[in-house]
Amino acid sequence: MTEFLIGIMYHEPESYAHWNSGLVEDYESSVGILIEANSSEEAIAWAGHIGQSLLSHVNDDDTLDWNALGYFCWWEEATSDNGWTHWLNFFQHVKVGEMPDLDKFTTAWSTSSFIEFAKRLHRELYIDSDVFSYRLAL
Repeated sequence: MTEFLIGIMYHEPESYAHWNSGLVEDYESSVGILIEANSSEEAIAWAGHIGQSLLSHVNDDDTLDWNALGYFCWWEEATSDNGWTHWLNFFQHVKVGEMPDLDKFTTAWSTSSFIEFAKRLHRELYIDSDVFSYRLAL
């Protein structure tokens, strides 16, 4: 089996509410996960199940339909050429049929974990507490 880096689209309730009120132009989020599978198609199909579970979990709403909302998954084929290379140690690893820790995909968890991750990589992290945004100096 091979491990595939798969991107998953979804949305969280806060960003969706901001979009509905006109505060932001984009509410979708994406997350990467490494999935061990027999093929990229199998990894993408399993990521779709994860995407549905993630969307329901972070919104606390089992009625949301990930497919009907137009969300999708994709295979990041060339990990050395994409912007996700430095995140590979941060992503969860699962096998097809195994569900990741969905709480580790939430903004609250990933922001605090990202800060620790950045410190471990000896990079400088700037936090603008007024707008709750952050940027990593590479």
